[in-house]
Amino acid sequence: MSDDHPLFPPRPADEPESPLKGAHGTTPWPPDPSSSAAEGTDAAGSGRADPAAFVLPPVADTGPAPITVNRPEFFVNHADKIINETRKQGILEGPTLPRHRIKQEPIVREGQWAETWLQALDPAGLHPRKHVLIIVAPRSYGSTTLALHLLARHTDEDTDIVKLDADWKRPKVGWLPAEERHAYQVDLKDPDHDRVSADFLTMLEEHAALLEKLGSYLVLNVAKDLWTDHYIPVQSGIHVVHLNEPPPAQSVVEARLRARKAPGLIAYLRSVDKAKASLSRLDAVEAVRMADSAVLAWREHERLTDSSLPMDVPSSWSALDAGLVERITSALSDWRDKLDILFGETVSEHGGKATSLPLEDRCLLLALAVHQSAPMPVVAKAARDLQHTIGAGGNGFASTTSAAFAGRGLRRRVVDAGAGVGSQDQVVFEQPGYGRAVLTYVWDNYEVMREPMLKWLMSGEGSEANEHVVDAIAALILRHGNVDHLAQLGTQAFPVKEELLSALLVQAVQDEHIGRQAWGILYGWASGKERAATVVTACRQVLTSPDVTSSQARMAMVRLRRAANSGHESAWSEALKAFVEQAQHPAGVARLIAEVRAWQQSGRSRGAGTAAFLALMSVPGTTPWLLSDAVPSDLDVKRALQDLLGDFTTAPDAINRLTAWIRQSATDPGHYARIRDSLLPVLRGQKIFKASVSLMQALEHVSVDGETNAANDFWDRLVDPRVRSVIQLDRDPA
Repeated sequence: MSDDHPLFPPRPADEPESPLKGAHGTTPWPPDPSSSAAEGTDAAGSGRADPAAFVLPPVADTGPAPITVNRPEFFVNHADKIINETRKQGILEGPTLPRHRIKQEPIVREGQWAETWLQALDPAGLHPRKHVLIIVAPRSYGSTTLALHLLARHTDEDTDIVKLDADWKRPKVGWLPAEERHAYQVDLKDPDHDRVSADFLTMLEEHAALLEKLGSYLVLNVAKDLWTDHYIPVQSGIHVVHLNEPPPAQSVVEARLRARKAPGLIAYLRSVDKAKASLSRLDAVEAVRMADSAVLAWREHERLTDSSLPMDVPSSWSALDAGLVERITSALSDWRDKLDILFGETVSEHGGKATSLPLEDRCLLLALAVHQSAPMPVVAKAARDLQHTIGAGGNGFASTTSAAFAGRGLRRRVVDAGAGVGSQDQVVFEQPGYGRAVLTYVWDNYEVMREPMLKWLMSGEGSEANEHVVDAIAALILRHGNVDHLAQLGTQAFPVKEELLSALLVQAVQDEHIGRQAWGILYGWASGKERAATVVTACRQVLTSPDVTSSQARMAMVRLRRAANSGHESAWSEALKAFVEQAQHPAGVARLIAEVRAWQQSGRSRGAGTAAFLALMSVPGTTPWLLSDAVPSDLDVKRALQDLLGDFTTAPDAINRLTAWIRQSATDPGHYARIRDSLLPVLRGQKIFKASVSLMQALEHVSVDGETNAANDFWDRLVDPRVRSVIQLDRDPA
């Protein structure tokens, strides 16, 4: 039977149709007063008569209306502004940072930092020297902090400071925003996508002139290894400064302690010579971590000693607590001298002096470093698992039962490794700084151990250890600012625990140093069967984060779309769950609208667009959101519903949601009638006959206001009386 001939006879002339809002010029139902339409949106057609009272005749498609410019001089005078606003659809995005928040963050301007700061300013020291400033510095030196503070302190108060996310394949000036009174900052640190070319700098000179005209600024923070000594003309609008040293680590730690309302810890910091020695080798990022470690040590000391040591005021030298001094020394030490001994040439004696650890005790120490505190059997099993992973290649490392029994007991081994054992066999490893140092030491000094450690960590058991495990993995694989090991976790060689990997990915994409590269890995994984579901899980967590930025949300949606379009059923189902979560708030609804719009323009049969439309069918409210005036006019709701109902893979989900609409409206006959009359035109058609019957079967037990059976009502209106004796509804006997 041809698809051009309708299955049902023509509708009686006296039965009014109530069309859905779509792209065909039809009149929608007005939204219910209690609908969840976006606040501040004017209802199209407010004050009109009830659409049920009349039906507008279709208007012939005469093509787009001609554009008339009544004031050409107005258009010409504002051409620049119009061009800049139209560019917004294809440019970099990022969050606007509050100026006062930036100023509240600590910054140290000493040594070369003070010199670079002055070099970046004009001779009067009031504004940046040029409207495009390039800061070249090694990674982790804190150049981004310098840039943001420079903009916060030396641009006008009415200038918005925007931190852009460089989501591009290569630097392109056409992707850089240009709006009035804006100060933009962007990091270029991805070796695959952020290398600055001579052509880019040539175009950037023209962009600098545009920014000057708009009263705006741009700061590019370029990693030193991505910068070739490009020639920049002095007369151009670009100024380049080089930052070759990090700020003094001691000063950074002290400034961080003041910012965290713990200036009293500074006296402890200065009292420890070993801490000063270890701080001298740190870059800016490591110095900030050291300050946080000192605060953690202070709080841990108070918890364990049940004491209170106020640190919101400077401490006097005579009042220093000896126990806290020791704990802070431990937290700030890099432990290299001790670890050089413990991981020296293996010996079998364990006397009064510290000696190197045998293999099984090294595995135990790593297990303690990851788990921190856990029951002895958990730590023992983790150590055995690591030892088995190391010995899986036939190296003969695994201890036999007899050899293990002839050696020291677990309690003694735990104590020798630096931990304590409670009365209920609870291992307590009270030195988180030491544990992190152990992991880092092994990672840096035993390259052959990196892959076995990753396999061991990613296949660990026990959800209670997940937070510690994720932190441990992140500290190792993100240590040197690259994502090689993160990408390795996506291969089939790793027995990955999915929740660990997704949590790790969330940390990675939010890391300011390797976030861009991590997003790139997710993009590649999204189309593969092995990791698509993991990508969806990670993107869901990013989208539900209260601190998600617009650019992060956009990148997460791109990867959700790619996973849903991959053709893998599990990925599509997981993407649908993520989209349903997005449908619960206005920002998410806007993202879903964009997905549906792209789907209908592409003509794709099934993928992210269908999942997004199904999610929009779940937008909360007494009136289905898709039947309200809040729906953009370029979304064809009728066509989308028919596409979903005509596809056997999506029809069940669509029917379930339509049933929920009708069931929810069953207590209000008027509300029910509006929904029913909107759906009737959708349900007519040969391709969706089976879906229409399935919907009516699902409505068998839905009663409208306790009187009308919804299934019978739809049947009587959809099926012509002349064929009802031939085509009958299969009633549910239940």
